[in-house]
Amino acid sequence: MKMLADVERVLAALAGLLLFTLNEVRMFNTLPRMADPGDGRVHAVWMNIADSQHQVFLSSFDMATRWGLAGLTAGLALWALAETFQHAPVRR
Repeated sequence: MKMLADVERVLAALAGLLLFTLNEVRMFNTLPRMADPGDGRVHAVWMNIADSQHQVFLSSFDMATRWGLAGLTAGLALWALAETFQHAPVRR
């Protein structure tokens, strides 16, 4: 059962990273390159994906989604790390 718990932590952290990455690619490919105040896309962000660097403009919702997924990814990684060290054997 220990092996399954280790895999569960790694997969959870990777799933969070995958969600964050997919959202970044979505924003890079679909968001406008010029500010659109009428649509609320006024937050400028520089993104570099596959040697292509562009400035995209995000709405407040896009910004909250981006930071929320970043926080989720960091939280899952810290959880996996904490669980790994919690169950590590103590050497004397």
